[in-house]
Parts: sequence; structure tokens; C-alpha cells
Amino acid sequence: MDVLRDPTHIGMFEPQDLDILQCVFVRLTSVQAPTLDEMRARALARSIITLYRHGVRDPDQLFDVLQVRAS
Repeated sequence: MDVLRDPTHIGMFEPQDLDILQCVFVRLTSVQAPTLDEMRARALARSIITLYRHGVRDPDQLFDVLQVRAS
């Protein structure tokens, strides 16, 4: 589903979207755990969602982009 083009679902995600977002978040937090406080975790979640909404749907690509940013 394209959350940007379907006006009936603006801002909403399907279960499979949430699965992808959660998996990427868990994967990234396991790598960044020592330096991840609540503020950084929230910022990471926002970044994942923003990229996903802008069309970056591949979990490996999301992970790679955000892992590079955290370095």
C-alpha cells in the first residue's frame, strides 16, 4: 500500500508495514544499544518512518541508510 497516494489511509500503516518498521527498529537498536537512550530511540523511530513514507521500503536499505547516519 502506498500511504502517500491513498487519501483514505493518510498517516496509517497496514500490519505488514508495521512489521517492516518494527524489524528495522529492532535491528538498528541491537546494533546501537550502548548509545541509545529514549530520546535517540524516538529520533531513530521517526527517521525510519520518514524514510518509509518517502518510499524507502526495503528493510535492508532502511537499515543501511540509518546505520550510516548513526556512525
